[in-house]
Amino acid sequence: MNGQSAYQVVHMLEGVITRGTAKDLMALKRPIFGKTGTTTGPTNVWFVGGSADLMAGVYLGYDQPRPMGGFAQGGTLAVPIFKQFAMKAMEGMPVKPFRAPEGMRMVRIDRSSGRRVFGAWPSNAPTSAVIWEAFKPDSEPMRSIRREEIAKGKGRRSTASGSRSGEGSGARRSSNGGARNNNASGNDFLQREGGIY
Repeated sequence: MNGQSAYQVVHMLEGVITRGTAKDLMALKRPIFGKTGTTTGPTNVWFVGGSADLMAGVYLGYDQPRPMGGFAQGGTLAVPIFKQFAMKAMEGMPVKPFRAPEGMRMVRIDRSSGRRVFGAWPSNAPTSAVIWEAFKPDSEPMRSIRREEIAKGKGRRSTASGSRSGEGSGARRSSNGGARNNNASGNDFLQREGGIY
């Protein structure tokens, strides 16, 4: 697997932590990737994940498979165990972001439709309708959706409450095809993650 493909997978798995079934791990205050799992029954549950320096897994189930109870899920049973472990194991470890390889494109995406967004920015809220997704060069979606469409169709989700007015003011294309963000947090994100589109 090349570096760009690997980064795409890691970035997707970060979404499990920031807005998915392992949101409880946000309390670790460090970049974490992971995946929860629950089998039918459920007869077992798990979480596998980690940081740039450490990876671990938690698996729960009976030696002779049998139902664990209707409310057993990876996010409710395995994630809290991983969290307790990680709090001790990662104590004192440097907080390292996952670095995007050169050429990676970070694109604003409507999380419901998968379409590219113009005029709205992702927020830090787990329920944000607009999210960042990582794409290899020239593989990002071409169809777009505007902020007004998101607000109209997704009133149940927050739409980046701190959104700036989009392409015209917050980000501008640079001559090399990347993007330049005029605010400090945007510049930090750009340096940490690669181009913003």
